[in-house]
Amino acid sequence: MSSSTPQHIPYPNPVYAWYVVVVLLLAYILAFVDREIIALLVPDIKASLQISDTQMSFLLGGAFAVFYTFFGVMIAWFADRGNRRWLIFAGVTFWSIMTAACGFSTSYAALFLARVGVGAGESALNPSALSMLKDYFPPDRIGRAVGLYTAGVSSGSGIAFIFGGALYPKLKEAGPVELPLLGWHEPWQLMFIYVGLPGLLIALLVLTIREPIRREFLLTGRKPEATPVLQTMRYLVGRWRAFLVLFFALSGLAIMAYGIGFWIPEFLRRTYNLSPQELGYWIQWRGVITIAFGLIGVLIGGWMCDYFQKRYEDGYVRVCLVSFLVMAFGYCLFTLMPTPLLAVLFLIPATLGAAAPTAAGAAAVVSIAPPTMRAQCVAFYYFILNAVGFFVGPTAVALVTDFYFADESQLRYSMFVVAAAVSVIGTWLLIYNLPHFRAAAREAKQWTEGAA
Repeated sequence: MSSSTPQHIPYPNPVYAWYVVVVLLLAYILAFVDREIIALLVPDIKASLQISDTQMSFLLGGAFAVFYTFFGVMIAWFADRGNRRWLIFAGVTFWSIMTAACGFSTSYAALFLARVGVGAGESALNPSALSMLKDYFPPDRIGRAVGLYTAGVSSGSGIAFIFGGALYPKLKEAGPVELPLLGWHEPWQLMFIYVGLPGLLIALLVLTIREPIRREFLLTGRKPEATPVLQTMRYLVGRWRAFLVLFFALSGLAIMAYGIGFWIPEFLRRTYNLSPQELGYWIQWRGVITIAFGLIGVLIGGWMCDYFQKRYEDGYVRVCLVSFLVMAFGYCLFTLMPTPLLAVLFLIPATLGAAAPTAAGAAAVVSIAPPTMRAQCVAFYYFILNAVGFFVGPTAVALVTDFYFADESQLRYSMFVVAAAVSVIGTWLLIYNLPHFRAAAREAKQWTEGAA
């Protein structure tokens, strides 16, 4: 082993490092297309399977989250010591197959299990990808790299709505189709098949990237070792004000994205009494806004991360706080607009505000997590985000609609109630987190300076 210290060993070629970001971005875009396309299919799935809003909410969130949240921690332990590229390849392959499998489901139980499989596959991506990026980029550029990667959130969501809004009305017009050797399929089933199978090509693209050197381990020359999961949990609990408060604060992002976002197509249809063609038109515009302003948001968020983190120890959390307030403004007010045009326009600040902290939150966790448990800390971060977001988000909206208003046409007010509550709680938690994050940042600086 060379006597060179990590700071004297160059990072990978910047051009190649950004190529890796693009490949990981494509995988993340695919993940969000596959998880969110179901939001466009709600009325037809409900009619075909004869289920309520509450049962549908479990397909939107709970089924996906079962393994996405729990299985992700185990995968993160492997990511802290094994080959992260192969983990991502396996995950992309599996979730693509399971998305297509949703299209072959003919019962509520089968569709539920297929959605569980989608979540299990996608759980491999974030812990492995974010851990890899930390080894590809120096500290002063990691914010922008993470920012571009997390653009997959808005880009994937937007593509799902643009593609789905354009294609699905045509599939509905054509009606059920008989596939060779596979039998008859309803339009909603075909949609799952069409978005699932192309993911196998992205899986092959993942094989073109290389596993980077783990820089923190260059000082010792030892094989990377991962902290046991229980020890990581004790570490996070012992520093709960810095870690867990931040995790739960930013879970508001997931509640907005999945609790509010998943119901937006139904909100437009029920509130404004739109035809399938009119609904497809506004859904496509929602997709355009999601992509354009989501990309602007994550790029601004990534730049703000690098800018403020140079000046403040809690720069990442400050970015989250400002962004959260902008997001809350948009998500609370769009549900009350009298026309679909105004509702969609108010999704602009909602999208901008929601996109920026996706980069800041992930960068914040990476910046204060010890190297032997970094992927696991990221996994626990996404565990809480998605456990709260997927389980609480869609179901909270459905429960308010089904059991408080007892009227499907009042969906808009259910969405407003959930958005307003999340906005207040999330803002308070982020303010509380600021001094404790600063303390964790000082601690992390002691063992990251040597690996910078």
